[in-house]
Order: sequence, then structure tokens, then C-alpha cells
Amino acid sequence: MKTKKQIEIKNFNNFNTSDKINTEKFYNFLPTENLESSLGVAVAKFPNTYEDTTEVELGIDNLDINSVCGVTYFKMYFPTSQNTQHRLLIYGDDNKVYINQLFSGSPILLWLFNLQFNSPPVSLSYKTDDTDSIILTSSDKMIVWHTNYSPYEIEDVPIITSMCMNDEVLFCTIKDPAFKIWYATNLDAENVGQVTPESGYISLEDDLGYCRKILTFDEDIYVFRDYGISKINYIKNDITVSQIYLSNTKIYTDTVSICGNVIMFMTKDGIYSFNGVKVTKTDIDIRNLLPDSNEHTAASSLGQKYYLALRLNFNDDKSILCETGSYINNALVVIDITDFSYQIIRGIDVKSLLPVKTEVFEKMLLTFNTMNDSKLGQIVENSSCFETSLPKYWVSSELSDSYHTKLFTKLSINASENVTFNLLYDDKNISFSTYKDGLNEFCFKILCKQIKLEISSNETDACVKDVVLDYYEY
Repeated sequence: MKTKKQIEIKNFNNFNTSDKINTEKFYNFLPTENLESSLGVAVAKFPNTYEDTTEVELGIDNLDINSVCGVTYFKMYFPTSQNTQHRLLIYGDDNKVYINQLFSGSPILLWLFNLQFNSPPVSLSYKTDDTDSIILTSSDKMIVWHTNYSPYEIEDVPIITSMCMNDEVLFCTIKDPAFKIWYATNLDAENVGQVTPESGYISLEDDLGYCRKILTFDEDIYVFRDYGISKINYIKNDITVSQIYLSNTKIYTDTVSICGNVIMFMTKDGIYSFNGVKVTKTDIDIRNLLPDSNEHTAASSLGQKYYLALRLNFNDDKSILCETGSYINNALVVIDITDFSYQIIRGIDVKSLLPVKTEVFEKMLLTFNTMNDSKLGQIVENSSCFETSLPKYWVSSELSDSYHTKLFTKLSINASENVTFNLLYDDKNISFSTYKDGLNEFCFKILCKQIKLEISSNETDACVKDVVLDYYEY
């Protein structure tokens, strides 16, 4: 028998790379230097007033709706009073739009000017001179709301799927025909769909496919297509279009989001970043979890984090929270673009995401497809879903080579209480649970060639700092 050896896991994000030991799968854990609890979801709450920062829920339960189908945030500055109002719009399954003025001291949601839409409206907030405005457009109508004026309706506008503003020119993608980009140079949204001296369209009929999303990034205009990215150059009514990127697989355009100094998006084979010049595939390894189709993905960004809601196949026999019933999405991938570390929150069926940033707070708001669809949620540091602790899981790749027989004898763990460690070997396993916070030690005898380590916990604040596995090699 040879001398005693050890396998040490001191960094759960990137450990023992020279020995080719890696994380095989995880969820509801955040693999960093330590193995920590992931983010979670709670009911959205907002400060009562600027002076009273006690957070309160909106009065959604008092509305005659069964589900929250959409949410929009915008702010308006009033030059006369030099006052800024932060407004949150909720679209319910009764087709009505409800408004709450944040920091007003009231959680009440009021029906906004008797507005109704046939589907969740697409919105665009913009500013010209000292005037803040918002456009709300859906399958049946367009509403424009300027500071100090009541919203007004515009008829005979095509169904708009996305909008952006660049140098006081409004650009729109439309549902049909989806190869056209409409623009209005004088900011008159009512001109979208009409050819006038101030408005018109650009046809993009090429191998990149339909136009799905348009946005302004670094003062340039980009159109995300089914299979690529186009760039629009607009200078004094002179329009040119160039192809920037051709994708081998379909782009899920609802995942396109500006995050810091890049645009993030997902295709059928992975997650990508675009800096305005080059598209780069990230090292985020979820490809083996992706199903054949992910048509109901959604994404948004806040600060340096990219939040991606999607469906993943975890390939196990477990049903976590929303997975116990019918669901569309079941995971939220949160990526920190500063180092492209990421976490996977499993068990939530997110429909849409909305970042809200004020002088006092910033939050990522969520709506849901199935379970919890009557709630407006927010991302929180607490690793739970509406006060239900998220089950946490992490498993390593093989911790040793398959050439030599080894005698494993001891497992030393620095972890919180009630964390379960499972050693998997030769279709067998042996489990231990930590009995205190801090150092826990377990002795045993396992004779095998290869072994994996599985870590799980149902605690909200589970944490593992390091793991040492003693063995002798024959």
C-alpha cells in the first residue's frame, strides 16, 4: 500500500483543473470559491415613500385578475414642479392596465384611464428635450403618453414586436411582414406603417431570416434576426444595412438583452455575447441540459448580471417546485458578465423579467407562466421561492482516474449544518450529513477505482467551504 493521498476541493467554481476535476451538474447552489446558496424569488415589495423606506407589496390581490400577464416601468419628469414620478404598470388577464405610482405612500393599483389591450403591450420609454413619453402597443392598438397629458390612442398601426429610439428616430420591428423595419423620423409613432416624408420602412429579405428585435447599442442600431444580426446606419434619411453575424442555429430573440458593455443572447446551442463587433460563445456549459426547443425563453439585465429564463432537462427523476405540475420554463440562469460565473435557479416558471432602477433601489421583477402566476415577484438574496426553501444540488465529475484501485477512508468537510454528502462509486453510494456548523469528519472504507461527490441540502442558507477526501492507492 502506498502513502496516504488526498483529494481537495478548495474552489467549487474551478478546482483542481490540472487533474481535470470539474462540476458535472448543479442547481440552487452558487459555485464560487465556496459552495453557497443561490439567489431566490419573493413577492415584489417597494419603499413606501422616499422618507419611509419600509417596503410594502402592491395591492394585486385586490384586483379582479387571476394572473399578472405583463409589467412595465417608466418615469416622468415634470419641469414645472421639478418632480420625478416613478410608475409601474401591471397588465392582468382581464386585459386591463393598472398603475401604481412608486414612493406615493400607497400600494393601491388603479385602472389606468380605462385602458385595455388584447395582449400584453410592448413598451418604449423615451425623452425629447424636457418631455418624458411612453409608447404602449399591442395586437389591437397603440397608446402614446406624454408628460402632463393624458394618454391618447393611435389607430391603424401594424402590430409592433419591438421598438428603439436612436437620434430621435423611432425604429420598430413588426409581426407581419416580419422582414420590414419601420421608422419615423419626427417621433410621431402614428406614422409607423405609413410611407411619408418623415416615415417609411426598410426591407431585410435575406438569409438571416425575419426581424425579431431592434435595439440601440453604443449609439448604433442592431436588428436581431432569426439567424443573425444586422446593423442599420441612418444618416439624414440615408439608410444602409450590413450583415454583422450569421448564426448556424436559431436565435431566441426574447433572450436578447444589453448587459453592461455587451449584448447577451441565446441560440439552440448555447449562450453568446456581442460587443458590437464580434460574437463570442461563452463557456457557460448548459448545452447538455438544453431541450430541442426553447421557444418561451425570456431574458433581461440589471447591472452586470444577465437573467435568462428557460426550460432545462436536468435528466433526473426529481420534480422541484413548478415541475410538480404543468410548466413552460423551470429554470433561471443568472450570469455575472464580469467573469461569466453563473448560477442556476431551478423550480421557477418565469414568464418575463423587468429591471427597475431608481435613486433608492434596483430590482429585477418577474412574472410567471403557471405556478405563482397571480404574483409579481422579485429576485432576492434569500435562496427560496416565496418562502419555500429551494432544494440545492451539486455533483462533481469523477474525482480520480479509472486505472488504479484506491481505498477511500475519510471525508473532512467545512460546512453548515444539515448538508448531505453522498459518495457515488461502482453503482453504490454512502451518505453523510453534517451535524454542526464548521468542521465535520466521517471515517469509512471504500475500495474502488473511481468516485464522485454529490452535495445536497434543503436548508435556505447552506454553505460548504472545503472538502478533503483521504485515500490510499494500490
